[in-house]
Amino acid sequence: QSGAFESGYQRHLAWHKGAGDRWSWFGWYFVLGDRLGQFMDGTFFHAADDFDHAVAPAEDRADNGKNVDPYADFLSHGIYEQMPQASAGSALPDRSPFLAMTTYFIAPGRADKFEALLQARHKTAPHEARYTWYRLNVGGEAPQYVLLRPAASFGAAASLKDPLAGTADSAGVVTRTRSELLRFAPQMSYQPEER
Repeated sequence: QSGAFESGYQRHLAWHKGAGDRWSWFGWYFVLGDRLGQFMDGTFFHAADDFDHAVAPAEDRADNGKNVDPYADFLSHGIYEQMPQASAGSALPDRSPFLAMTTYFIAPGRADKFEALLQARHKTAPHEARYTWYRLNVGGEAPQYVLLRPAASFGAAASLKDPLAGTADSAGVVTRTRSELLRFAPQMSYQPEER
């Protein structure tokens, strides 16, 4: 039902526009990794209490129920906190053609050690690098951190290296990683017009 899903999701984005939603919604398809073909969306760059003041929540749920729910199985939801002290360049995501996403699963009780490792690596990162780190606050297996990096093409994504690979300090801290590539779907995204 991929065609019906896309049409329904686009109708739902039109609802957001009609409701005067000031939030941007980004959509991607997984093109590499174990979630190949799945769709992911998200809204970014909000304070935590913004989620208590989303535009017309009841109407949003009703429209989603009518236009999206019949054609999709929702697999997970989560709230992630951006970590600017460990990130470089303008915050991601943006409308880059591809988004390299690496998820790090951390041993219980080792989150502080991992964050110290990120900050230490950040100080030695090349100045031209651009990346954004997120910490999962609620909604999944934790501790969990996500690294986002932009890529202009498959080839550019293939040349990206894991910044923590081979780091002795990560031993006993990182239990596993998941590396995925997402293709930006502009037709499945919404950005409010500038006022």
